[in-house]
Amino acid sequence: MTARSRVLLVEDNPITQKLVHFALDRAGFEVRLAPDAATARGELSAGGVDLVLLDLVLPDGDGFSLAEWIRADPARADLSLLAFTGLVSAADEARISAVGFDDVVIKPIEPSRLIDTVRAHLPVHRGDVDAFGTGRRLLLADDDPGQRKLAAFRLRKLGFEVELASDGKAALSAARARRPDAIVSDVLMPEIDGFALCREIRRDPTLRSVPVLLVTNSYVAPADRELAHGVGAFDLVLRTPDLREALQRLRDCLDAAPAPLAPGPETPDATAGALDRAHLRRVLRQLERQVAINGRVGQRAALLSAELSVLTGIAQALTEHSDVQETLRHVLAACFDAAGISVGALYLCDQGVKRVLRVGMSPRWDEAELERFFGEPQLLEETVFQQRPLVIPSEQVSAERGRAILSRAGVSEVLLTPLGSSEKPMGALLTVSHGAQLTLHDRRQFAEAVAGQITQALAVAGAFAESVEARRQAQEQAAVLTSILANIADAVVVADSEGTITHSNHAAQAIFGDHSAGHLRHDRWSEAVGLFLEDAVTPFPSERLPLARAIRGESVEREQVHVRNPRTPPDGSWWSVSARPLELSDGARIGGVAVFRDVTAERRAQEQLMVADRMASLGLLAAGVAHEINNPLAAVMANLELIEDELVAAGTDGGEMAEMLADAQEGARRVQAIVRDLKTFSRPRQGSDATANLERVLASSARMAHNEIRHRATLDMQVSDLPHVHGSESRLGQVFLNLLVNAAQAIPDGAGREHAIRIRTRAPDPQRVEVEISDTGEGMDEETMRKLFSPFYTTKERGGGTGLGLAICHRIVTEVGGEIGVRSQIGMGTTFTVRLRAAAPAAPVERRPAPSPPTPSARSRILVVDDEPSVGIAVQRVLSRDHDVSVETDPVVALERVRGGELFDLVLCDLMMPRLGGPEFHAELARVAPSLASTMVILTGGAFTDAAREFLAERENPCIEKPFDVRGLRRTIDTQLRRPGT
Repeated sequence: MTARSRVLLVEDNPITQKLVHFALDRAGFEVRLAPDAATARGELSAGGVDLVLLDLVLPDGDGFSLAEWIRADPARADLSLLAFTGLVSAADEARISAVGFDDVVIKPIEPSRLIDTVRAHLPVHRGDVDAFGTGRRLLLADDDPGQRKLAAFRLRKLGFEVELASDGKAALSAARARRPDAIVSDVLMPEIDGFALCREIRRDPTLRSVPVLLVTNSYVAPADRELAHGVGAFDLVLRTPDLREALQRLRDCLDAAPAPLAPGPETPDATAGALDRAHLRRVLRQLERQVAINGRVGQRAALLSAELSVLTGIAQALTEHSDVQETLRHVLAACFDAAGISVGALYLCDQGVKRVLRVGMSPRWDEAELERFFGEPQLLEETVFQQRPLVIPSEQVSAERGRAILSRAGVSEVLLTPLGSSEKPMGALLTVSHGAQLTLHDRRQFAEAVAGQITQALAVAGAFAESVEARRQAQEQAAVLTSILANIADAVVVADSEGTITHSNHAAQAIFGDHSAGHLRHDRWSEAVGLFLEDAVTPFPSERLPLARAIRGESVEREQVHVRNPRTPPDGSWWSVSARPLELSDGARIGGVAVFRDVTAERRAQEQLMVADRMASLGLLAAGVAHEINNPLAAVMANLELIEDELVAAGTDGGEMAEMLADAQEGARRVQAIVRDLKTFSRPRQGSDATANLERVLASSARMAHNEIRHRATLDMQVSDLPHVHGSESRLGQVFLNLLVNAAQAIPDGAGREHAIRIRTRAPDPQRVEVEISDTGEGMDEETMRKLFSPFYTTKERGGGTGLGLAICHRIVTEVGGEIGVRSQIGMGTTFTVRLRAAAPAAPVERRPAPSPPTPSARSRILVVDDEPSVGIAVQRVLSRDHDVSVETDPVVALERVRGGELFDLVLCDLMMPRLGGPEFHAELARVAPSLASTMVILTGGAFTDAAREFLAERENPCIEKPFDVRGLRRTIDTQLRRPGT
């Protein structure tokens, strides 16, 4: 199969594109489309193009510049280049010739003429016809400018130097002025026709040896060829669009040996007279033929008028945006009538859906019969999809099938002409006749022309419909996007490629103001709307803005930006910004779009969690510190108390030593109080039924805040007898400690004698307890007091606080059913009032006489297990007066002693030990010696793990907290030793 020639159509008008594409495609060309110069350059760079049909006016330049680019490449020297334009000025003609166009095609152009022009200008490949005209001069005579131009183009392609003449007289003058190597002449011309020109050439001694080739569309009889030979022509050949036969005969005559050709000057009069008579007869015969042709031309004019009516009706339907298919029905009816065709139909196929439109009247055809093409739907399918006209009767179908179709249709002839192209079949045009001879060339040509016009009309209508639908969809999508942008909570900002803000939604305008859309460039946006880095202080650099990076082609994900301006809260807001380049479908970048999502609440919640984690970590640290202090403190206090006992036993007051001992014991007790306060704040959150000793909580909080207060104010604390209140001592202690520290920080440093912080308590009724903490600091205004308990609101300088302290206090108090309030005036100080629910009084306890001190038991064997050696030795000293005490710092060794058979009456074990903790030691002891486990006494400096706390809650074993007093330890031990089974 011969490869199709490839034509590149460079045209930006979509309608012209479709019309020319359909015409070329139906003629067998492969068509590539380029709507602009850039696309055309890409197609040409890819190669494989035989001819370029180039519009002179393009959206991104002109055709002249593109033509110069094409001709600048030697590899495209043989590429045929046709200018495609509507109007050509004198200046344009000069430029067209200068830049290297091969020809000009004027819009609008009749399809058949376009096809002939394109075929004439297709490159001639070696092997088809050699450039045999190189170095030869040829005279071309033709009165038809179009035919003359196309013939000259082909001859020049073969290497000829071509001189043109518009008639025989001009050709004779040109030949005499400069002798050519050959003459190619049309026969039918004004002034002097081709036969007469040939005779004059033969009569001229200087020209008689020049070969003359006559071409014709009219003189086709054998007698015409005899006359041509008689007047001295080399041959008479029929003109074809590709001039194939004419070119071959021209080569033959040039290759033949030159010889004088008759008739010359010596031709006898009888011979010359015979030639004149033959010439006259052929002219008269041609005139008769032209009269007959003119008669057919009238009929052809009627057919063309019918075609014109089709075009007019289609154009009107497209202009009025009416139903093109229905318009075609009525226009075709009138068109058929003008052509002498009474009945027809239009089969239309669109994406597999077939529709049939009747044209004219035929009562015998029902819908099913017509839709199935009179029982032969397969023939209809072949015509449509193979794009091959069907004529009945003809050799295309068997005589029997043809007669059956004609019989069912009730007609004598059927012509089915396809619509569309092989790539996009659209249907078929059915014309039938009772005697109009549809098989004649004119009738078939008429049907094909009408089918071509219908195809182009449907293509244009489809383009219009697609355009309207695309516009409708675009408008709907634009409305949806506009609605989405207007209603989403995220702020959206769009900038063009120059960085100018062009669009923004309501959310963006609400937070950024008028600067979010307009003529403000993004490089000034940071300053204008208040954008800051993560430190919330440094202005966001313009080049690092997510929108600026998106304009440069980057994709930005969740960049954190702080925004602070008159439209945000005083401390600003936090936004997560994602940005993308704004690109067209072809990848061209035209700007950027940024989406801002408010993450202020998320960040504050995260900060609150971090504060809570820090508080938990501090609590854990406090518990650990308390435990580590309690161990050596227990040894210190126990040994001090033993020394005191020794002094008493010696019967002396000790003098100065006794005073030093008392000072040491007082210092140890102060350390014990501090550790106790640390433990209070390290206790885990208790259940909703927990109660707190408010006096103890306030005392502990005051001690904890002492160092913060003492340099700024004096503390005046008056706490009356109060009932217990609902709440956890550790969490309420956190509340009061926070209020005391805030009160101290509201007073300038170094003015302790001038200011005071007061704590007052009262119980206004049995169900309620109130605590007031007031200061004589700088005070607050109404606006500050309204926001005081809001998370992250702070009056301190940046970095001086998180803004969560009072919010946490408010939550703690309200969780236990209490209230917290504030009153203040600028310069008059501040008072916080905490109201708590009083707990129900405990049930009365029956008063019994205090038990007498236990009688010392017999000496018992006691095992002390504590990883702190000083604690174990201190316990041993306390108990060794009455018992035999063994001390082990390793719980594993202690267990081995029990397993080894050593007998002990009682075990004292530390709760928190590194190698084996108290709970694990107890579990193993219960397995080895259950009675010892049931009476085991637990020593603890603080339970700061969940497992240790659960162990203490689940066991009834006595627990002695470090530091312990000597008498209490002895009393607990004697009590345990007197238990049954010990």
